[in-house]
Amino acid sequence: MKAIYKYELSEEKVQWVSLPIGSTVLSVVEQYQKVVMYAIVDNETQGKIQIQIEFLMLGTGQFFDDVFESHSFLNTVKLSGGNVMVHVFAEKGWGLT
Repeated sequence: MKAIYKYELSEEKVQWVSLPIGSTVLSVVEQYQKVVMYAIVDNETQGKIQIQIEFLMLGTGQFFDDVFESHSFLNTVKLSGGNVMVHVFAEKGWGLT
């Protein structure tokens, strides 16, 4: 059986999130001034085989090395009423679909 779970991302530029292998990231959005990620998780693997996925949160105008070969763009999230725009990327591979 599968379910959709919510994972809160921190405000750090680089962070790691534990997800069960084979999870599918659905979206990254703002909820109550926090950046949250929703993922489909197989309940049979929940709590068993976990992988650490690197997430990058880059602000508009922020300098960075090319991330497009190693990371996939997920979404742009609007915070503080649109005064802060955060662009979220997830590391490619690692069993995410």
